[in-house]
Amino acid sequence: MELQPVAMYREMYEGTHDELPSVHTAPTGVVEPDREQILDYMRKVRAIFDVMGSSDHLFAEGTDIEGGPSLYSDGVWIWREDSLEYLAGQPLLLPAEFVERVRSFDYTPQTFDTRDPDFDAAFLSYF
Repeated sequence: MELQPVAMYREMYEGTHDELPSVHTAPTGVVEPDREQILDYMRKVRAIFDVMGSSDHLFAEGTDIEGGPSLYSDGVWIWREDSLEYLAGQPLLLPAEFVERVRSFDYTPQTFDTRDPDFDAAFLSYF
């Protein structure tokens, strides 16, 4: 199983996920008309790995995001707490397949088995 990242950037991982896009190439200048509903969907799923620490804000130097490295997933896609902050404040690219999935579920997350060992291995690769 492989989870697909949403708004996750190599700069979040300090050299351990060079396969991720750079935050510097992510701005698109375009925001979906239903971006707030998509963000609500992303906020509704439960955290699969909660981190008490913070992360450096990639767009606001000297600012931290509490719980930034915490991970969320809908069972197919994965994102971080700081991803939500960036998507709310920046015109960053959202994968078309992710947007289609969210819309197809009418912005309501579906349940999935978080106890699946394959899921564990997949999400832990992003911590």
